[in-house]
Order: sequence, then structure tokens, then C-alpha cells
Amino acid sequence: MRAHITRRGTRRTVTVVALAAVTLSVAAVGAIATVQPTPKPYSARAITVTSAAPDAASAEGVVDGSGTTSAPGWTAASSAGPVTLRRVTGVSGPFTAKTAMGLTRTAAGSGSGGWALAQVPLRNPQTFFAAGKVYRMEAWVRDTKMSGGSIGMLLANNNYGHRPSEAAVYGKYTDAGWHMITRTFVATSAGWSDTTVYLSLPATGAFAFEVTGVSVKEYAAALPAKTDTLPEKVVSFTGKAGTVPAAAQWNFETGGNGWGNEELQTYTSGTGNASLTGAGKLAITARRQTLRGADGITRDYTSARLTTEGKVTVEAGSYVEAEITAPVGAGVWPAFWTVGVNTRTQGWPAAGELDIMEGWGATPAVAHSAMHMAKAGAPKTDLPYGWGEPGATTNVGESLDARPHRYGVYFDRNVVRFYIDRKPTLTVWAGDAISAGRTWPFGGDQFLVLNVAVSNGANPVTATFPKTMTVGDITIHEGGTPF
Repeated sequence: MRAHITRRGTRRTVTVVALAAVTLSVAAVGAIATVQPTPKPYSARAITVTSAAPDAASAEGVVDGSGTTSAPGWTAASSAGPVTLRRVTGVSGPFTAKTAMGLTRTAAGSGSGGWALAQVPLRNPQTFFAAGKVYRMEAWVRDTKMSGGSIGMLLANNNYGHRPSEAAVYGKYTDAGWHMITRTFVATSAGWSDTTVYLSLPATGAFAFEVTGVSVKEYAAALPAKTDTLPEKVVSFTGKAGTVPAAAQWNFETGGNGWGNEELQTYTSGTGNASLTGAGKLAITARRQTLRGADGITRDYTSARLTTEGKVTVEAGSYVEAEITAPVGAGVWPAFWTVGVNTRTQGWPAAGELDIMEGWGATPAVAHSAMHMAKAGAPKTDLPYGWGEPGATTNVGESLDARPHRYGVYFDRNVVRFYIDRKPTLTVWAGDAISAGRTWPFGGDQFLVLNVAVSNGANPVTATFPKTMTVGDITIHEGGTPF
């Protein structure tokens, strides 16, 4: 979810395609069904993983990432005075390079709109990058002033354009040691002749960084395996219209305590807010309705929030998917998400959360996804990959309530990949998260959450209620994706 919104559990996801019919065998009304077309053997926790290091045979895209020559081709500029570039010799650290490039600015700078950057040239970026291929960029950096100023790495020209990927990684350091910044990404296009490795430097204040080992290579990254087309588990919503979903699968979370986001609704367990449609779907409806909940708080909206905690588990190494028609309108916040099964003992965000689909009603054609995990050593501090990440925000080309879309996610100990209509969107690898000071809880199992919130982040008074999210069968494929 958005970084400025905190919650014990969030939600969201992304992408689009024509819906293909999938025939599912469901053993019982409202129950989990084990489909038995003799699925191939699999191990949900032991998927074949490629090396955690770049392929040694892959070409290096950076011309001179450590200043090994006297003219490495680096450039630098700033709106607050010149940035001095100098070649530093005799460096040592957790790398083989013996040289680095120093980036220094003595002018402090002030005010908004400032900028500072350095650029590292690439070899033939027009042909080096290809859409759909996986790459890894990395650099070793140190802040010799121990200032805690931000330094970032991405791919762009000097106007922040011509980007074969929107991936970026940033670090802030208050010691003088060497730190690696790294990000694995999927290229969305070829590069341009002026695409470079763009080092984002502090816009204001004096700084003194040293950088070495700047590298961009094609990367042999762990990705979801492919598995049988039929799911091992199906959570269905068959049953009589107007009845509640199966208690063997679903819990109602009720109350009006804001849910960590200052939400405006009271969640209820009534069929006016959550019931079966009679056509194999679940309807969760937010209403403009004044209600005082059991917690003693009176609110002007009601809705429902359901979880499978303790009842239905999605194992690590699985792909989970649901067909959802999401409501839109100012303040309307529908979501399909998962939370780690150990959240009661580990707490949030340490247990992990995957926001498979999140709508933001004021932008009706946009679907979001996000990940929440803890800062290493600080289990109560959320360091998410949010809506601003590459692929985490997707315009599906039509209002989310125009028709259903498939929203899914695969997760395991190595990678999380989100999908919309079975097209990949946001992908994050464990190595990048850990290198950036995060934990990686997604080698553990998760449970499901569905809800429609009413946010105070956009004025819901302008929206017409009721607003309904319709959810079809939730399928769980263990061992990989079925496509």
C-alpha cells in the first residue's frame, strides 16, 4: 500500500488480458476442494533456484564502473554548485576493485527543486537491454562524511528520461564503511543511446561519496516454476443467495477502530455487507449507514472484512488467484491480500503481507499491489515495496468495475511476483530486499483477506453508495503458476 498509509494488513495487485475459462472441480459447496487430476510431484518449498550471483558469462553493461582508467567517462552536475569527480586509488573493501570514483560537493544548496546527479556510461544501451529480460544493477558506496544523505541508483539520461526500467534503489549511511546497493529488475523496453547508470545525489547540503563496482548485467534470477493447470485447492462461494460464506473457511473481523489507517467504516458480520450471490460469488458491500459497533465507535459507513486465518492456508511456493470485480468511487478502497500465518506471534509487518489487488476508487482504472515486511532488526518497522515500485501500479484501460479481472501472486523464499490477468507486474527478489535492510518473510505460509474499506484519504461524500466488490473462486496452485 502507499507508504503514507499504515495498516496491520493491506492489500493490492496488477495487469490485464482476456479471461480464459478454467474448469475446476469443487468437491463441496462453500468448501476447499482438492482437485485430483494426478498433479505432477512438486515441493512447494524446494523449487529449483538459479545462482544468487550474476551469470559469469553475461556481458557487463557498464563501461568503467570503478574508475580503473584515468578517463572513465563519468559526469556529474548539480543545481547547487559543481560536483567534483576524482579518481580514488588504493581503496579496499568487500570487492576486488582497487579504485573508486569520489563525488564531492562543498556548496550546501537550499530550497525546493534542487538536484544533483552523476552518470556512469553504458555500452550500447540500445541493444544491451531487451524488454522482458531480467537484469541486476549494483554498486558499492560509502559516505565519507557519515552524513546519512541519500544516494540512489537507477537507469536514465540526465533529464530522468529514456528509462528501460523504473527500478531504483537508495541508501543512507551514517558510517564510513562500504555498502552495496543493488536491484534486480525486468526491463520494460530497450535502452536509448543516452541511457546511463544514474546516481541520484543529495539535492541540498554538502556531500562526499565514494563509489566503485558499478555494474549492470543480465541476471539468472529465480522465477516461479510452471505447474499443472488445475489447482490443488479451491475456495468456492457456491451457496444460496443472501447467505454468509462458509464458516469452515472464513472469519469476520468486525468493529470500527480505523484498522491502522483511520478508515471510516464499521465492519460487520451481517449479510447486508457480505453474502453469497447465488451464482458462485461473494459480494462484499460498503454502505453509507450510521452504525455504532461493539467497540462503541459510531461511524457513517459499514462494510465487511473476512479472513481465512486458522482455516485456509496458502503455502509458500504457491500461486493464489481470484477473479474480482472491484468497486470504484472516491474513498472506496477494495482489496484482496494475504498476511503471514504467524502474525499473532511475530506481529505485523514481521509476518509479511502481500497486497494482491488494491483499488483506489478516485482513480477507477488503476489497480495496485504492494509488499510489507519489517526492517531488519526492527520487527515493528514497515519497509514496504509500495505503489511507486515498477509494476505496482497498473492502468487496466477501463474502470475496475467494468468487468472482472484475475488478480494473483506467487511467493516463496526467493521471489514474489504479482499478476493481473496472468500477466506479470511487480516482481521483487529476496536478495534485493535483504540487501536493502529488509527481512524476507515470504518463505512462510500466508492466509487470505478480503475487504472493502472507506478511506478518509479521499472524500467519500462525493461517491454514490452502496459499493460492492464481487469475488469468484479463489484458486491455489502449489509449486508454481499454471501458465
